[in-house]
Amino acid sequence: MKQLLFILLLVSNILAAQNITFIYGFTLRADSKDVKQEYYYLDVLGKQSVFRSTEIRKADSLMQRNGYWNSRKPIFEDMYSFKNLINNKVYKSVTHPAMYDLYYININDKLNWKILSDTMKVDDVLCQKATTEYGGRNWIAWFDPTNPIQEGPYIFYGLPGLIIKLSDEQEDFDFNLIKIKKSDKNNMFYLRKGKEITWDVYKKLQIDYYNDPFAEIKIRNIKTKIGDSNGNPVNISFKEITENIRKQMKENNNPIELDKAVKYP
Repeated sequence: MKQLLFILLLVSNILAAQNITFIYGFTLRADSKDVKQEYYYLDVLGKQSVFRSTEIRKADSLMQRNGYWNSRKPIFEDMYSFKNLINNKVYKSVTHPAMYDLYYININDKLNWKILSDTMKVDDVLCQKATTEYGGRNWIAWFDPTNPIQEGPYIFYGLPGLIIKLSDEQEDFDFNLIKIKKSDKNNMFYLRKGKEITWDVYKKLQIDYYNDPFAEIKIRNIKTKIGDSNGNPVNISFKEITENIRKQMKENNNPIELDKAVKYP
């Protein structure tokens, strides 16, 4: 995409403190038959950034404007992160599917990048190759060394340039920069207050939710209604919903942090 090369050249001539949105096309290959594609947004505001899917970005925007959440997937989101490159802090954001309680995991794994001499044109952008390990996977990045913004998808950053393409060695996860948008807004994202937790606590949250998705609702004595997309009442049992959620959690159990994957019964 020649437009991408033009915009990258333009971006390289402005300060990194500008507010910029990088849109990545994301492909997840869970197996040879199941291929999922969607868009992820990397919103950069000065030295801070947020990385999230289109759906979650819209939900966050609604929360920021109206103070309530839109309906979301009934499983844990796998790739939602924010970075503060002033103090080099990177966090994975986790929202509980049932109660929307917010948690943060501090990603303190050091990305030991190995920068190689290999080069490749990606959409007419001459990129350089780099490799690293994270989450039990080997990663290959192609970055633009002429771009002053040292950012990338999800928790990845720290290369001398912007990551244009990123994939793990098995190509289960594949990110490709497809569009760049400048913004004059200073409220590109809204960070809610949440509780910092460890990976072990996150694992327990997932297992508890798998065992009983409605446990928190029962504990808090919250009355629930089940309806279709038009708001009409639907007669469905909690048992059916539980089985459906468990099925989704098992089918989507290929997290980007492969070494933190939960083994469901």
